Amino acid sequence: MSEKDLVVITGFKAVGEDERGITKEFSITKGQSDFIFITRKKDTISGNNYHLGIASSINPKRFVLLAGTMELSYRKVGSHEKISQVIEAPCIISIKPQVIHAVRAVTDVMLLECNSIADIQNDNIKEMV
Repeated sequence: MSEKDLVVITGFKAVGEDERGITKEFSITKGQSDFIFITRKKDTISGNNYHLGIASSINPKRFVLLAGTMELSYRKVGSHEKISQVIEAPCIISIKPQVIHAVRAVTDVMLLECNSIADIQNDNIKEMV
């Protein structure tokens, strides 16, 4: 797996825009029923962990960035090559198993984590990016 395949960022599809605002659509796996709603304040850091992908809901690990801008830093387990990229909402972030990841909120952010708390409690290994 190449370094560019470790994380996939998918933008939302524009459906319409008028004086009321914008409408965009996105898709995640059918059958996904558990979500965690998260807000993070500007300049806070979260993550510095990875998952083995035991549960299907974290293989890959998916986040829906609803509002704000964040910097995602990541590297494959066993590698020292760190990649960082700034990501703006709205988009879906998919992170493959065994990819150590951390996010820094560039602005206040709002996102959905596409799994349950139990999924990550049973498959969460702490390691600094």
